[in-house]
Amino acid sequence: MKNKRLLAILAIAAAASMMMSGCGFGGDEPEEQVEETVTPTPAATATPEPEPTATVAPDVQSTTYTSADQSISINLPDATWSNKTDETGTVSFESPEQGNILILHGQGEETMASTVIPSTQDMAVSLEQADGDKVQGTDFEIQNYTANDVNGIGVYSYVTKMLNTEKSGGNLYVVHKVFANAQEYYSIEASVKTEEALAPVQASVDSFLILGDSTLKEAAPGEAAPAGDAAGTDAAAGTDAAAGTDAAAGTDAAAGTDAAAGTDAAADSSSTTSNSGGFTDEQLTDTNQTRTIYRNSDGHPLVITPDGNGNWVDFDGNTYTFTGEVDAYDAEGNSYYWHGEAADVYYMPVQ
Repeated sequence: MKNKRLLAILAIAAAASMMMSGCGFGGDEPEEQVEETVTPTPAATATPEPEPTATVAPDVQSTTYTSADQSISINLPDATWSNKTDETGTVSFESPEQGNILILHGQGEETMASTVIPSTQDMAVSLEQADGDKVQGTDFEIQNYTANDVNGIGVYSYVTKMLNTEKSGGNLYVVHKVFANAQEYYSIEASVKTEEALAPVQASVDSFLILGDSTLKEAAPGEAAPAGDAAGTDAAAGTDAAAGTDAAAGTDAAAGTDAAAGTDAAADSSSTTSNSGGFTDEQLTDTNQTRTIYRNSDGHPLVITPDGNGNWVDFDGNTYTFTGEVDAYDAEGNSYYWHGEAADVYYMPVQ
């Protein structure tokens, strides 16, 4: 009986053990699960498109600039020129493609004693040779030098043509104009990078005006530009015809008062070619034999002819040099504009 009871207890214990194993108690523990972490690949950053560079379109007309102290003004060739310096004694401008303009002013006994004025062509050569150790004829040459006196004020102008651009910083020309007396001076120096820019820059230099209280004002008089006059009024930019001096009006010959041309026949000009300066019909209409040009400062017309040496001269023998297809300068530095017309326009009768 005792043995049966023992067997029953063992059977119950075995059954309980099996039930516990089936319920997950005891035995080997399940393997630990490892979660794999996936690192996302960063998206490529798009390269921004470069912003377009703004291009300054030059104006057809000039832009008049008046200094901050209202002492001077100058007509810049076009809108690509911008002011870089405007302070006492120094005003400067720059055009990335055309060049630079520097205007200097000095006064006083001490300043004038240490300032060298190009009062002769030899002095202009010496000044150029001293700047960068250049050699005349090899590195540069002086062109169109003029020296004039305006009631005791010296006005000196010339162009330096650079033959060695390595010594000129790439500039092809430098245009000079100096006003000076014993008390003060104004110097305008314009560096020119291209052939096309030479004539507009020369016209700009010629447009320089002294507006303030200066002993030199008589040699470069002028009035301040009107407020907001962005376009300017410079006839030198080739707009003299628009200002009412267009040869098509035929008023130049009608007046018959051009003393500068020295044409006695012009005083009684008529519709016949016999009174047209003695020119033949062919000469009157051939621009290779005669040309009518207009002074930019006031639209004053005159007739010029070739002298056989490659120069254009008026009836008084004054020489005129063309710096482009339409721009010309006399020996005194006055600028003129040619509309492509022969002498027949000058002698056009009154309608």
